[in-house]
Amino acid sequence: MPPSPVIRRRGPAERWLEALPLGNGRLGAMVWGDPRRATFSLNESTLWSGGPETDLPHRTARREASDALARSRTLFENGAVPEAQQEIEHLGASWSQAYLPVGDLSVQLEGADGDDPSGTPAERLLDLSHAEHLVLADAGEQLTFVSRADEVLAHTAPCPAHARPALEFTSPLIEERRDVGPGSLTVLLRAPSDVPAGQFRREEEVAWDSPGASRAAVAVRAEVQGGRLLLVCAVVTTWQGLGQAPDRAVQEVIDEANAQAEAALARGEDELRRRHRDHPLPGIDEVALELGGSSEAELLATTFAYGRHLLASASRPGLPPANLQGLWNARLEAPWSSNYTLNINLEMNHWAAGSAHVPDAAEALEQYVEMLRTAGKETARRLYGADGWTVHHNSDPWGYTDPVRGEPSWSTWPMGGLWLERELDSLASFSGRSAEEIAQQRFPALKEAVAFALCLLHESADGHLVTFPSTSPENLWRTAEGAAVSLSEGTGMDRWLLHETTQHLLDAAALLGQEQDPVVQRAASALTLMPGPRIGADGRVLEWHRNGLEEAEPHHRHVSHLGFLYPGDGPVEPRQEQAVIRSLEARGDEATGWSLVWKACLWARLHRGDRVQSLLELFLRDAETEEGERSGLYPNLFSAHPPFQIDGNLGIVAALAECLIQSHRGEIELLPALPQMMADGSVRGLRARPGVAVDMTWSGGVLTTLTLRALGEGALGTHRVRCGDRVVSVGLRGPEPLTINVASLRPQAAAASV
Repeated sequence: MPPSPVIRRRGPAERWLEALPLGNGRLGAMVWGDPRRATFSLNESTLWSGGPETDLPHRTARREASDALARSRTLFENGAVPEAQQEIEHLGASWSQAYLPVGDLSVQLEGADGDDPSGTPAERLLDLSHAEHLVLADAGEQLTFVSRADEVLAHTAPCPAHARPALEFTSPLIEERRDVGPGSLTVLLRAPSDVPAGQFRREEEVAWDSPGASRAAVAVRAEVQGGRLLLVCAVVTTWQGLGQAPDRAVQEVIDEANAQAEAALARGEDELRRRHRDHPLPGIDEVALELGGSSEAELLATTFAYGRHLLASASRPGLPPANLQGLWNARLEAPWSSNYTLNINLEMNHWAAGSAHVPDAAEALEQYVEMLRTAGKETARRLYGADGWTVHHNSDPWGYTDPVRGEPSWSTWPMGGLWLERELDSLASFSGRSAEEIAQQRFPALKEAVAFALCLLHESADGHLVTFPSTSPENLWRTAEGAAVSLSEGTGMDRWLLHETTQHLLDAAALLGQEQDPVVQRAASALTLMPGPRIGADGRVLEWHRNGLEEAEPHHRHVSHLGFLYPGDGPVEPRQEQAVIRSLEARGDEATGWSLVWKACLWARLHRGDRVQSLLELFLRDAETEEGERSGLYPNLFSAHPPFQIDGNLGIVAALAECLIQSHRGEIELLPALPQMMADGSVRGLRARPGVAVDMTWSGGVLTTLTLRALGEGALGTHRVRCGDRVVSVGLRGPEPLTINVASLRPQAAAASV
């Protein structure tokens, strides 16, 4: 077995972006690692402001929305785009809610010796395989983990006989109760009833007592005992479930937190750690990547393990999936409310959940989307008079699906349902289940998402069916008068999403004998009139509704119109690949952290390991410079937008997986886009469609060993396996691993030299 991937740092963290993250899918902590004063910045995945009814007073009524859409369409067709866009703004009237921090817990040994006389800073380690944090100090080892088995944070440390542990806790939330006992602390906190997003702060304030509004409460229970110090901390909220008001009885929450802490303390250090290791983060030890040859390669392998650790630590079925900061947020008013941005960030968070096997994250996303489908039906009817369901640019665990108030380039994007359903299709394709079983599960949801999009279709001047209203997420174009606008019809993003999702629906219908379903028939008829990716007169992929539109920001970070190549999995013609290349070259490499990742995925699909290499170098650089912040990595390896967003950390896992294995073209392609930084290495357990686990090693970019294993009945049968221009057929007849003779997959020169 290879050694466990570890992140090492010397000396304690001096700020949040130096602390190291732990989580059990619900309870999270940033561990600061000071051996004299252990500090933990706590989070809990269900602690959000407001509730399902918070936006009710602000929602746009059906008549107002219908009139605004009609006026907007008329104005747009008459060329008055700024005025048409102003009408569209009437659809958004409120905002989604904010993910909140719990607070900071610390324990200090009063009466213990001061600074270490040697002056040697302690070393702190984050063991990514075991989800454990270690501090190695001269006075002894300190250990921290967040247990899935016992639902507590546990911290152990040496404790001199004359020292007395002292607990401290602070929080930005309102403290309603604090009970302090010998070695124990219980705090009851109240969350805000409404936290408007940052762009509304000039006109809106954080509300703590909105009449009739939901507001979550959270109980924090910490207990400590001496001997060898053992601290346990339980955090429980009034959460009732996705889309439900957080109004569980407060005393019940306090009692549960007390019971969890007391039970954990009674088990003691050894039993707690044994139970922690017996209940690892699901899937965490089933996939591993090793890279050698340089310190950069080793760092890259660490970011792969780190991304899987972060996603597994931040997600649990039945709870909110990993948000904009995963599970870890320090601020009451976090950047972009640390919520869900559905025009890229939530999807990118889960790109690797299938290929790199993070099963709890995949299931948590599926359950979250199920909740959005219910909430989004009302939004589809009220705002668009449409069938099916929709969700726009932002959401939260309460089921917010309306556009948020604001500029339509980011607020009025109604295709979130299609992208989420497409992402769930992708995750299912790695499962090893049969195509029929997947179709049976996915057909109803696909039908509802496509039914909504069909209701947005209008006939364009050239006779095609196009969506309206339509935007290309967060990007702008200029009118002939120089006005920067976002409103369009049938943007490149909409075209590929609707085309691909509709095709998925038709494929599922064919497998199930549902071709006569009315929605399926409408979709089949519309598909012939819906253009897929279009190429503009400049040779690039057309982003907007027609040629010749000036870009307001030529190097814009979003590359939404190129999504048909990645994460899309449909057939792509060579001329379309060339158009993607021209588009990427025009955008340039320099971008935000998550945008670097998306571009790396696209270049990998184009088999351009050299261009992936350039993007990886930017991704791995320091985010903080004397001139200010840029994309790159913070001291704790969090990815910088800037500021910190988890999507870069999670998306890089998918990008590296795409360099090693691609399986969207109907064959398993090995090492298709290997950058120099990844020339020597091995991978274990990486997934290929339709559910094949791949173990392989390579040296100097040449495949040296290969083992395949079917993960389910849907993966049994014969597979084409490609490496470069060499192809072999491999038959998987059962679940047993099959070792392949790689000589037939090597280039002739390489095979002859071995």
